[in-house]
Amino acid sequence: MIANPWFPARMRRRPAAGRGLALSLTVVGFTLLGSGLGIGLVGCAAGDPGGATENPFTTNPPAETGNPVTDGAATDPGTGGTSDGPGSNSNSNSNSESNSNTNTTPGTSDTEPVDPTENPDPDCVDNDDDGFGMNCQLGDDCDDNDYNNHTQDGCDNCVDKDGDNYWVGCDQYGQVKPGPDCDDNNDKVGAMDADELCDGIAQNCAGEIDPLPPEDMCPTSGDAPNVAPVGGWQCNAVAPGEDGCEIATCTPGFYDANKTPADGCECVGTDRNKSLEACSDDPKGALPVVAEGGVVPPLKGVIAFIDNGPGNAMEDWYSVQFPEAMAQGARPNAGNISVSFAVNPGDPANPDYRLEVYRNCAGKAFEGSLATQFGPGAPPAREWTFVDTPNPNNPNPNPNAKNDVPWPQKVYIRVIRVNNTGTCGEYTLQVSRVAN
Repeated sequence: MIANPWFPARMRRRPAAGRGLALSLTVVGFTLLGSGLGIGLVGCAAGDPGGATENPFTTNPPAETGNPVTDGAATDPGTGGTSDGPGSNSNSNSNSESNSNTNTTPGTSDTEPVDPTENPDPDCVDNDDDGFGMNCQLGDDCDDNDYNNHTQDGCDNCVDKDGDNYWVGCDQYGQVKPGPDCDDNNDKVGAMDADELCDGIAQNCAGEIDPLPPEDMCPTSGDAPNVAPVGGWQCNAVAPGEDGCEIATCTPGFYDANKTPADGCECVGTDRNKSLEACSDDPKGALPVVAEGGVVPPLKGVIAFIDNGPGNAMEDWYSVQFPEAMAQGARPNAGNISVSFAVNPGDPANPDYRLEVYRNCAGKAFEGSLATQFGPGAPPAREWTFVDTPNPNNPNPNPNAKNDVPWPQKVYIRVIRVNNTGTCGEYTLQVSRVAN
């Protein structure tokens, strides 16, 4: 085609023969004022094999016909007139440009280009979906079943020498082969962003050993329930590679009896809504008032560790009142008081729990003639009784034999463990006032 700077043109695709009228070239007609040059519309009919090679541009305007072409009007192929000229009654808006916009029907000699985004690499065989493989645009794959490697260097050098499942030397890393390993000669060390553990080793090769607060590194494994959220952990790695997490404090009411961090504070202690961890008149540790003939419902509790002295939490405290006036008679017929274990785990000959009885929190165990055989400070006992009845084996019984001992109007009971520390055996305490 001869280029002509005066005529802007848009190329059109030639349809297959027999598919109607279309123009192979459209020229926008206009008149250059003062030049005397008139411009018309030239086109070839579809199916005209000669029209494709003719030059539509000439230096002379086309010869006029009986219906001259006017600016803005297309020739009506049916009437020889114009469809949009003055006096026309036609409503047709068809023109040669709209006909030329029809897309080529698939299967014809001219087809539109394939969209590369639909299948950018149609001949690529890529079994591991890493973008590399046979006939792939990115290149060949040294192992098409290994997503992490495609170059020969990667296939030869991607290794995990220390067996910690962190790899080095790979072309890329993923879920199957994470990495890179910052020290592939140490199976205790992995990725640079690895979580730090309390084990005396710098997990991420940064050189800082156990640098985080214990709560951020512990537990190393397991859920560790019932550990205190603040101050519950301490890090004490005895040797590199050993788990140094230790439980320092449990949530109130729980014990870490077995000293195994993974299961946390596994031992459920005595209900602190029904007992106290120190001697006081707090109503939470107060038992029901016991009249003559009365019995307190069984008291169940667990203390995981052996007694470490009053006020140091390894103890259960209760308070109970035995009003002297709440008796069927007067002393010595005001009833016999008894505190004992209905259930005491461990060796029956030497069970796990013992008890002490106090007249007040500031006093000594069994002070105030509560243990006439041993006196104040007597050793913990398996049971305690206050019998206000003369000894029937005494040949000269004195009906007022115990009247010289103050009646235990209110006492404080301390329960402790003495055997099998670090266990969760449960005791059952029984308190009663038997009528006499």
